[in-house]
Amino acid sequence: MSPLLASDKTAEQQLFFAPVTVNGIEIPHAHIYAEMQYYPAPTLQEAAYRAARALVLGHLLRAEAAAQGLCAENEDINGEAFESVVEQLLAQSLDIAESSRAEREDFYTNNRHHFLSSPLAEVRHILLPVTPGDDAAVDAQETLAQKLLQEITLADDPLVTFCNRARADSACESAKTGGSLGQVSGGQMVRAFDQAVFTGNTGLVPHPVRTEYGWHLIYVEQVQLGRQLEFDYVEEKIREYLAERRRRAALDAYMHGLVAAAEIGGIDMLAEAGIPN
Repeated sequence: MSPLLASDKTAEQQLFFAPVTVNGIEIPHAHIYAEMQYYPAPTLQEAAYRAARALVLGHLLRAEAAAQGLCAENEDINGEAFESVVEQLLAQSLDIAESSRAEREDFYTNNRHHFLSSPLAEVRHILLPVTPGDDAAVDAQETLAQKLLQEITLADDPLVTFCNRARADSACESAKTGGSLGQVSGGQMVRAFDQAVFTGNTGLVPHPVRTEYGWHLIYVEQVQLGRQLEFDYVEEKIREYLAERRRRAALDAYMHGLVAAAEIGGIDMLAEAGIPN
């Protein structure tokens, strides 16, 4: 709900400096004030602006829909039925061309780095937990991590030694399996852990890794970085993305046209024409 009560007329009056009108019809301040609960903002003035702007756009859409016989001139713009009316209006009014295969191929070529399979890795770790804010404990666990790291690095068989130390020292449930986390994918773990694992290198990560859970020693047994996905595999996603981008552009242009053709007072609409989110 709005942080102010709709009955608080003094606060309400302080938010508005001029009547907000659409083609000569005034939107009561009380309506804007009530609408503010749906548009949270850092300041009450900004919330009032967003609410007023949304109501102006609603009035414009209703007028256009009524002119096309889709609703009554007094249709409740806050009602559920009006949402369906707006969908019909936009379906009739927006001309959105389908992207061509050539356009989709160009998009793929220019954005190949976005079309990669998720990287995968077989990983083990040793967790040395810390309590946030306990600097002494954090330092002590880092010292232990460095000591274990050196021991594992100098061992004849670092992997065997890592597994043994995980069973003895790790606070993770994976300790009983030698620290094995099995197969993990990119983005599955916390950011710092992810970055240490998916460098393309295998073996012992040469430094302890700090996360919100504590200090980690990490051993990457296998890693497969993201592979380039073929165009045919992602074409449908590209089609959907380009369609949505064109729809947004067409919607912005349509709303800008409605605003430009209307007589609106008390609020600057042209700076941000478009349907509010």
